[in-house]
Amino acid sequence: MPQYQNTSVDSNKLIIGNYKIEFASVGSSVADSYDNLGAGIISSFGHNISMYDVQAGNAPDPIEGVATETFTITGELIEYDGEKLASAFGGLLTVGSTATDASIIYGGGVTTITPKCFKLTNTREVSGASEQTVIHVYKATFDNGPQFTAKSDNDTDPINVMAFTLTGKLDATRTAGDQLYSIRKWVD
Repeated sequence: MPQYQNTSVDSNKLIIGNYKIEFASVGSSVADSYDNLGAGIISSFGHNISMYDVQAGNAPDPIEGVATETFTITGELIEYDGEKLASAFGGLLTVGSTATDASIIYGGGVTTITPKCFKLTNTREVSGASEQTVIHVYKATFDNGPQFTAKSDNDTDPINVMAFTLTGKLDATRTAGDQLYSIRKWVD
């Protein structure tokens, strides 16, 4: 018989399932309108920090602190929408200019990327109430251009996937302490 360290679990505090991933212009609030990037899966996300310290050599370290902070999101997309991809990639890609070539993306030769605001939304029902967890990354860019993994025609899951990594960076125009991301949880 197992011995549990906690006698219960508060199901209202659980986050179950995956997230819808959306993007908008930097400066967008959670309530603003976003573009849905499409079907896929979020594999992981997290707040990353690199510390610094000044070493005296013959005394305790006199100064320690946070050198850099980022928020990384990794995942895979299975839907290919040229217009959405070009927009989300912030200028790294361009899309065809007519209705007949709107699914064509072009890449290469750019020197700057415009960051985007990203929103991950997890929605579920708990005891008849709608519960939502929203991760809002204020300013992020893709770490690479599109990355495709082709599958065999005979694979049990033959859909090609586009792996991605987004890196959120501090938005110094926001209030200190709230410059990288927020995680909000609502229960209606």
